[in-house]
Amino acid sequence: MKKYRAIVALVFTTLLSSLGTQNDPYVAMKDVAGFKAKLNQKNQTINTLSCDFVQEKSLSFMAQKVISKGTMKYKKPDMMKLEYTTPFQYIMSLYKGKVIIKDNGKISKYDSKSNKVFKYVNDLMINAVQGNVANSKEFTIVFKENSKTYLMEMTPIDVTMKDYVNKVIVTVSKADYGVLKVEMTEKSGDYTLITFINRVYNTPLKDEEFLVH
Repeated sequence: MKKYRAIVALVFTTLLSSLGTQNDPYVAMKDVAGFKAKLNQKNQTINTLSCDFVQEKSLSFMAQKVISKGTMKYKKPDMMKLEYTTPFQYIMSLYKGKVIIKDNGKISKYDSKSNKVFKYVNDLMINAVQGNVANSKEFTIVFKENSKTYLMEMTPIDVTMKDYVNKVIVTVSKADYGVLKVEMTEKSGDYTLITFINRVYNTPLKDEEFLVH
């Protein structure tokens, strides 16, 4: 169970969006239906996504936040690879229903289809990057916006997942409807924030690029 909790926390680290500043606060979204329609339209055009990411993790037992960096690749419909390069090397790949992790040179493989927690994580990570969480029935969702971004504040409904995740926040750009940030807050108050930068869409990616060796 502890291993599942650690993986879930790291996965979500799989996409923290600020709730807004005093100069540009978030308010209730005016046109939720229109937002969903445009987000879905954007998603239909995305076959692959490559980008860099910066992860910020706050832990109650540490005085300072842990900052990590790496690269992410996504290929429709069900492949994603997060490769941490700084300050440590760690790889997690979602590959056709499998969760593959490389940590300290050791590779571990899990079947997400036969494990409720991993399936939940797999589906959420893929849907978060795609932006498909707007219609998720596994969360209650509050929709907000400010002048530059949309925000989906998601609370899990599933009792099991509530033990791992208190809230997930997905931030979407108003400019191009791309996912900018994903935040996961745990029951303890610890949180993980991933910010996606240098996003490039629809460059050719081979399936083999998502394998872990």
